[in-house]
Order: sequence, then C-alpha cells, then structure tokens
Amino acid sequence: MSDKKRRRRLLALAAIVGIWAGPAAAQDDDTRPAGVTLLGDTGLWFVPTAEVVRDGGVAASGHLSTFNRQQGLTAIQSMAGTFAFGVRDRVEVFGSVPFLTRIDRDVRPLFRPDNPPVGGVLPDFPFARRYFSGNAMGDVVVGAKVNLATERTRSPVAFAVRGWGRLATGDEDAGTTAGAPAGAVGLVLSKNLGIAEFGANADVVLRGDPSGIDVPHGLWWGVGLGVPVHGPLRVFGEVLGREGLDGATKLTEPLVGADGSLSGLSSSERNPIDVVVGAQFQVRGVSAGAGLSWAARHVGRPAVGQMKPVADRLGFLLRVSYHPGVRVYTPPPPPPPPPPPSANRPPVVTVSCDPCEVEFGDEVRLRADASDPDGDPLAFRWSAPAGNFTDATDRATTRWRAPAQEGPVPITATVTDGRGGSASDSATVLVDAPPPPPRREFVFEDIHFDFDRYSLRPGAARVLDEVVAALAEDPDLGIQIEGHTCNIGTNEYNLALGDRRASSVQQYLTDRGVSAARLQTISYGEERPAHDNGREETRRLNRRAALVVRMQ
Repeated sequence: MSDKKRRRRLLALAAIVGIWAGPAAAQDDDTRPAGVTLLGDTGLWFVPTAEVVRDGGVAASGHLSTFNRQQGLTAIQSMAGTFAFGVRDRVEVFGSVPFLTRIDRDVRPLFRPDNPPVGGVLPDFPFARRYFSGNAMGDVVVGAKVNLATERTRSPVAFAVRGWGRLATGDEDAGTTAGAPAGAVGLVLSKNLGIAEFGANADVVLRGDPSGIDVPHGLWWGVGLGVPVHGPLRVFGEVLGREGLDGATKLTEPLVGADGSLSGLSSSERNPIDVVVGAQFQVRGVSAGAGLSWAARHVGRPAVGQMKPVADRLGFLLRVSYHPGVRVYTPPPPPPPPPPPSANRPPVVTVSCDPCEVEFGDEVRLRADASDPDGDPLAFRWSAPAGNFTDATDRATTRWRAPAQEGPVPITATVTDGRGGSASDSATVLVDAPPPPPRREFVFEDIHFDFDRYSLRPGAARVLDEVVAALAEDPDLGIQIEGHTCNIGTNEYNLALGDRRASSVQQYLTDRGVSAARLQTISYGEERPAHDNGREETRRLNRRAALVVRMQ
C-alpha cells in the first residue's frame, strides 16, 4: 500500500472517531484528560493506567504503529481501531482490531540457522516467512480491566487488574497472525503526580502453540510518563519490555522461507526493549498525536553482513482518539451554616420485637427506632418486669430471653436527649409454655393360635413381652385384646373360643405385673376376619388375638 493510501485510511479512521465522539465531546468538570492504548483501554500511549472509563462512557481510537525486532531485522507495522466502554465506574471492556498488519523481514537469506537470534522465527508471528507480508488482517484483541483502587476516592495510587485475549484472526499465509489464541493477565499501577501522570504495568502472557511450533510464554512490562496532566498539549515517554519465561521458540520441523531458506528448530530471542516518545494535541476529549519508537536491543546489520540503515531501530507512530476522561476526586460542597438554636423538643421512639410470641427460654430481638427533631444524640435504656436481657441495654438494639412463666411481658425502651427530653415505648411479648412432647405410637403384631386352640404358642412371648415393656414405659397406655377365630364352627362356639384366646393373652400379661385394669378383652369370634376364610393358608391367619392400643 502506498503512503498516500495509508494516510487516507488513517484520516478516515480519524473521521469515524470524531463523528462517534462528537455528541459527547465536552468533558465534565469532574474528569481530567486521558488517552487510549493500542489495546483500547485507558492509558498513556502503550502503557495502560489503572483508571477506567466511567459507567456508560465510551472511548475509541485509531493507531498506526511501527516496531522493530532484531529477529529477522523485522519491521512490524499495524493500523488498528480500538474501542472501550465503562461498566459501573470500575470495569472497562476494551478491544483492538488490527485491520492492516505489515511485516517486513530484511535479513538475507530469510532464515539463518547459523544465527538464531537474528535468523530465526518471530515469536509473535511465527509464520512470517516472506520478505514482505503485504497488507493483511492481524489478530484481534479483547479484554477487560477491573479498577481496584482509584484516586477518585482519594486512594494514594490507582491499581487495577487487567486481562486480555488475542484471537488468531490474522492471515496465516501472509504471516500476520500468531497462529493460535493467547491470553494475558496482569497488574496496572498509576499515579497522578500533579504535573505528570505515571503508569506501569506487567502482564504474564500465555501464548498458544500453533501446530508444530512451541512458542514460549512471556512477561510484558511497561513504564511511562505523560506531561502535563492537564492542558491541550501533552508529551509522552515510555519504556516497553518483554521477557521470555520458558526458553526459545521450538519447531518440530523447519519452516521454509519464500527464498527457499530453512529455519532452525530452535529460535532464541533477545528480549526486546522499546523506547517510545510522542506528543499529542487534545481538545474536549478528541486528540491527535505522533511519536517514534526506538528498539534499544537491536544488533546492527554488519552482524549479519549487511548495511545498517538508521530505520532498523526507529518506527513511526500516529494516533487519533476520543476519550471522555477519567473521573477525579471532587471535594464535597461546604456544609450549610448551622441553624439558630431553638427550644428543645423531645425525642420520639418506637419499639418493635422479633418474634413477638415465644416459648420458655427463647430469645427475642428488640429494636428501638428513635429520632430527635433537634438532632440531639440519644441515650437508650431497656427494662422488663420478667426475663433477662442477653445483650447490652444501652443501645438501640438488644436481646431478651423469655422467663419460664406464661403470659404477656411488656418490654420498654426509654430514650433521653441529654437536654431534659425523653420518650418511652413498649412492645409486648407473649410467652407460651412449650407443647408437650409427642406420644410414642405403639403397634403390636397379632398373636396367632392353632386350630381350635387358645393356648399361647412359644413365639407369642416375644410380642407380649414388648407389650409389657410398652405398658411399663407409658402409664397412660391401655390395651384392648380382641379374640378372633376362623369360620369353622358355630357362631356361639367361635365367640367363646375368641373369648378364651383373649383371656389367655390377658393372663400372660397380668402374670408379668400388668394391672388388669389396663387390659380389656372382647371376642368377635368369626365376625371380623382379617384374611380370606375360603382357603386354609389364609384362614389360619384369622385364628388370632389382636392387640389394640388405647389411651386411658
């Protein structure tokens, strides 16, 4: 792309930013000027600050940046548009869209395995293997910054946590992409020094690995200063650095350059440091600026047998942006003069209880809502004719424990204003006796008999001993013993047989100390069969004595 076309694109982007910013261009009195970084968040130029766009505010920018890297004697140029918007005065969501990325690799041949620090693979663009990439899309970045401390609330410094992710949206064939997603999380610190604004950040960058390439993670840091804080013209100075955390870029097989040269399987990178200087002019939140980047760690071309132009270290920077400004501390207005003294008016108080009906020993939360029309400080005192307070009685809230006595208990709060005024109010708590514990329910098995017999089987003792134990446990318990028969025999005979069966059970219980007054016998004969009398296997189950519990 020619320089003329590039300038047209930047001017178009500036127009878009200006149109977007126009309706909101006037900054409020409680804000100060701020800039937009290459990633889109609030900052100096490339170094972020810990402040964020206010709730509902938006910021936007267009950047043209050029940085030089020793690896490949490469110039990396990017033209990007950014955005940011604020959420709840503490969070800033931002993004950067590099719609044009150009990579110019000047080392010859393109790959030099004999010189890995210069002739190797670029960690940020590992697929760059042409002399010139042409104009292609780069990798989109989205992220968020959370402000944890702000100078707006008189914190000595502003502090934030920032995280961002890079999407592999660039052109792999042109080499303008990292080839895999990456992410970073870091800390941001900034301070308004009055005449200057200081910013510093450090990000731990976790790079994804494209197929066949192991790209090292890194620590990216920056410090910067913008002078002055206020005023239309501002000058910037920044130092940006990158430190590798886990060695060199490693490949499973060499990359083939456009000239046929092969890369090595390992490419070490000299940790780059860039110095950035620039100036911008800003009016009502809209700014335009230019600057230079200088690669501080960069070998000369004689190290690889080539000539050394000055441009190997220098890069050009342009930025147009809109930022509504970051909020600053605004002192509260002075208090109004005190009113003239007036005659003392008594306080008022209302007492509430929670709950207002309790059982013995339960606690009640008490609250006295009091106010004084003159604004006098109030003193509290609680009292009650019964029960006891389990918390302090000289404040607006307290706790009271119910006595072991039924009935209503009035609890009173008295407030005084120290000037002779007082007021009282009471809440009545109803104290109830706790309900009696639920009775245990007893259910007993039937006692079965042989045909035409009323003598107890040996197995009946287990059930009847349970009855004896239950009667001993509950003195209000009584037992009705029902005698039953099958349908064999006359009705008169079966009534008599059922009576003898009930009496056998009664005799067993009285022999073991159960009072006969707690036992009642009745015979139903064959009148109330529990099972089918049509078959012997069920008919025999009707030869029984049923034990029915009753309360005396």
